[in-house]
Amino acid sequence: MDNLWTKERMVLEEGIRQLGVSTGEENVEKLETFVKILWEWNQRFNLTGHRETMEIIAELILDSLGAHPFIEGRALIDIGTGAGIPGIPLKIVFPALALTLVESQQKKTRFLQEAVRHLGLSEVSIQNGRAEDLAHRSPLREQFDTVTAKALAPLTVTLELTIPFLKNGGRGIYYKGRRYEEEIHRAQRALDILACTVEDVQEVRIPFAERHTYLILVRKKKATPPLFPRRAGLPQKKPLAE
Repeated sequence: MDNLWTKERMVLEEGIRQLGVSTGEENVEKLETFVKILWEWNQRFNLTGHRETMEIIAELILDSLGAHPFIEGRALIDIGTGAGIPGIPLKIVFPALALTLVESQQKKTRFLQEAVRHLGLSEVSIQNGRAEDLAHRSPLREQFDTVTAKALAPLTVTLELTIPFLKNGGRGIYYKGRRYEEEIHRAQRALDILACTVEDVQEVRIPFAERHTYLILVRKKKATPPLFPRRAGLPQKKPLAE
């Protein structure tokens, strides 16, 4: 596949440098290829709201990589991954990760399959289904060191959909905007019920995006009660904060 234009490649490389990501030339080329695949599919299937390559680099790729210092362990699951964000960029810069991508929409699942195949990524499992259902399956429940979610739902809902996948002691990483404090406040009941706690919030300046992302880092303290997550749609209709 043809390289991106010189300017875009320079922006990608500079953004990686500013974020302090240590990765080789081969992985930068894979990130570049992923941008091109995503851009091409986006023209036909509207996978994301970001249409320009520069937007994809800053708002999707570099924003995803902002979490790189906070990944724990080897088994990572990305819930509501959509076009593979943040899971695929993190897998590219951390090839040793065993990555699971969870996506309910068929067209996005097809894109994920094609992207993973084209990029030659190993140890990537793509699960087409709802988190409410998948989290009750023994091969997935409480099996992961790290769970990520970006633009999935308010924190209260996101916690119920993601914490059940984590091992005891595992870490959740949630990408949020500047109103993150309000979301944490509303999620206190959910945190208590799901036996987890907010350890920290990391502010990350996203290169070339002119904004910051706030990463809410959550620690799971003990096993999730078997009831959770509740049946499909219920976490959204009746959040644990209410």
